[in-house]
Amino acid sequence: MFRLALLTSAHALSDETSLMQGLKPQQVTQKEDKSKAISNLLQSATQMLKNGATPDVVEFASITLQEITSVVLPAITNASETDQRLVDSTFTMFETALAELEAGNNRVAAASRQERELSAEHKACRAQEEIDCGHKRECDYELYGIWRRFLEEESILRQLSTEIESHFCAEDANGTMWIFRDHSVTLFPPWLEQKPVVEHWEEEYDEKMPTCETLFNVLDDKTAECDALQLQLERAACTLGNTVREVRNRFAESWYYALTTYQRIIYEVHCLEIDRWKEWRTLASVQCLLDRTTERNGRPCDEATDEVTTEVNTCERRQVDESIDHLRIVYHLIPDFPPPCATPPWDVDFTLPGRCLPVLNAVPCTGQYIAQEYADLWVPPQPEFHSENSHCNQRPECEACELIGEISVCGLVFSEHPVGVDYPQPEHECHEATRAQMETGVFDWNGDGHYVHDPLGIVD
Repeated sequence: MFRLALLTSAHALSDETSLMQGLKPQQVTQKEDKSKAISNLLQSATQMLKNGATPDVVEFASITLQEITSVVLPAITNASETDQRLVDSTFTMFETALAELEAGNNRVAAASRQERELSAEHKACRAQEEIDCGHKRECDYELYGIWRRFLEEESILRQLSTEIESHFCAEDANGTMWIFRDHSVTLFPPWLEQKPVVEHWEEEYDEKMPTCETLFNVLDDKTAECDALQLQLERAACTLGNTVREVRNRFAESWYYALTTYQRIIYEVHCLEIDRWKEWRTLASVQCLLDRTTERNGRPCDEATDEVTTEVNTCERRQVDESIDHLRIVYHLIPDFPPPCATPPWDVDFTLPGRCLPVLNAVPCTGQYIAQEYADLWVPPQPEFHSENSHCNQRPECEACELIGEISVCGLVFSEHPVGVDYPQPEHECHEATRAQMETGVFDWNGDGHYVHDPLGIVD
């Protein structure tokens, strides 16, 4: 029965260590059986030292001791190293998320740079449009002035023509009379003088008209150019807005996944780590007891003295004094949540935003965007148009932007550091005392029975 108990114990340890070789910590389905087996092994080794053992049992104890030394303990060490690699590789998800954020910010910077360049071009275009509008309106007023002068002079000429016509075409007119001829002489000189005046203003009008038409076309062309830039600008601002939201959403997902995964991993790994500490120290006591049994060649302790107490206490002390430093897992500090990025443009000093959370930009047709892009622009003349308010081209309506939504994780939009968020915790197969440690963040990091409060700020 004793031999069977030792074999069962060793087999249970071997099974457990093999379960811990995977890339991910697995749940131990026979944890209670394993703990009971180790306990039975420790009890059996203690009884052998107290009561003695036959040569066969002593030989078997030596074989068991060798198996513990060459198989079980290395397997525990290997399991610890595997879990350390798992913690390390899981922790790299934070770096991956931050690297993706930096790459995303470079795309945001490129989109912002394009949007800022179009904004500058649009404002410069509208400034020139204002000048072209002024030239066109001045020409309109000058042309209108010439036209008014032409109308006035032509009106005088028409009046003189009417007088001549009335004189010569009157029904009772007698061209042979002196009075008729004398009055006729006075009618023609004013008409002859007025006709060149009318012709002058007609020529002035004809000469001015092409100039005004040219200025009108120049304004039309400039307005078309500015309208096209405005459309490009609004679409670039929309692209920037969606790029910012895409980067923020992707980082929110990656960061939350890294947080929850890392928390789950460190909790699960620490459960297994605590078990390994206990196993290692218990097996150290077993080694000690088996060593003493082998050294005594199976001879029982002298019950008349305190020899058995001294021997057992010395070996049991290994469960406290045995070093487990090589089984300690290094838990890395979670990086700080990235701060908001500075306001663009970032390339003023040839720098890029780096690892920061991109700030939402003003998008087309919002009050913020209109104040940013259009508030300082000149305003084209508004109706009603008349001789003292010549028109210029009106601006097109703003093109609305279709934006992707911002995701929310645990009810929190990742626009600020998610401090204090109660992330869902995984279930653990730890014993009740360890489960309480998991829930409160109080851990026996040193394995010496002294607990420290270090919720998620797990230090190296």
